[in-house]
Amino acid sequence: MSDSARKSRPAARAPLDRRRIAQTALQLIDHHGLARLSMRQLGSALGVEGMALYHHFHGKGELLDAVLELLLEEMEPAIGLEPPIERLRQTFEACRQVAIRHPHAFLLLPTRRFNTEAALNYYERLLGLFREVGCDAEQSARFFRVLAGFVTGASLAEIGSRAKQPDATPIRLENFSDPERYPLVSAVALHLQVERLDAIFGFGMDLIFAALREQTSPI
Repeated sequence: MSDSARKSRPAARAPLDRRRIAQTALQLIDHHGLARLSMRQLGSALGVEGMALYHHFHGKGELLDAVLELLLEEMEPAIGLEPPIERLRQTFEACRQVAIRHPHAFLLLPTRRFNTEAALNYYERLLGLFREVGCDAEQSARFFRVLAGFVTGASLAEIGSRAKQPDATPIRLENFSDPERYPLVSAVALHLQVERLDAIFGFGMDLIFAALREQTSPI
């Protein structure tokens, strides 16, 4: 075959599999939002008919579970020499970073249950960290919910503070100052600017992990 013929031949398309489909779905969600994702749009992005995706997923819900698995990979429980409580904290801090990187897809984390084998395996590893910290089953459940609730709420608020939500409008509060009409809002707004969110998040985590240390003894 001549060089010119090789150059004119279209490049071979990567085979379609569940992971590639989920990765493309996540990219579309990142760019266009969760509500706008459709199997037809996804098929077009992959160069196939939307119906071809149903050979890999029974429906959109199953696809979103696969996208959730990709997000969980980005917040895998930390492995290292640090004490278990520090690795546990790093894992929940990684959740916040997922919100910053994937503000549209992040909503999947608090709204979809862990239904797949990959998600359940992730949950098992995460609960293993709680156990290493010294939590029994009840304490693990309570502190998991407290941490997940705090991190999810803080992350969703941060998405709004960064104007990353769908159809975001300009942020008035970032540099808000109208002390005559809104003296309290003006005073607080300075302390809620985006550049201060790291410190605020750390403050909340300090409170929760102080309580966790008080109530547990490492195994």
